[in-house]
Amino acid sequence: MNHNQLLILCGYTSSGKTTVGKLLAQKLGLPFHDTDQMLIAQNHMTIPEIFAQGGEDLFRNLERKIVNQVCTFHTAVVSTGGGMLTLEENALALSRHGLIIYLCRSFDACYQNLAQHPERPLFQTHTRDELAASYDKRSVIYQKYAAVTVDNNGLPEKAVDQILFFLNT
Repeated sequence: MNHNQLLILCGYTSSGKTTVGKLLAQKLGLPFHDTDQMLIAQNHMTIPEIFAQGGEDLFRNLERKIVNQVCTFHTAVVSTGGGMLTLEENALALSRHGLIIYLCRSFDACYQNLAQHPERPLFQTHTRDELAASYDKRSVIYQKYAAVTVDNNGLPEKAVDQILFFLNT
């Protein structure tokens, strides 16, 4: 496999995309981009502020612009927002321009991590049962577009090793 490509990490909120992405980028000597951080920097607002100003519709519209930018990258590791692939146009664009890697972490582990960040809009506006249903729905989408699914229920370094193994086969 070519290490000089766009590697796109997807997965549910709090699945470890940023942590694994940074480690992977470091191991491969590639730049790292986090789409949520790009969105925040370019709009000079936090994600909760964006949701407060225009709800999920505004957020997804701004996220669509980030997808267009990511599709211009040639060689990088990119961590996507948990809902980015829920819009088919985003998923299709990203799958055409890079290799999508689904980081799969159990719902309980994601929820436990999410509960440590109660400021996140998803946590503020949804019950545990609603989040579990969202997790189930999104996991089907992630699997649909991913070239590989990587377990991330252990140490992030193990997920990185799984990705590197896949890239080298």
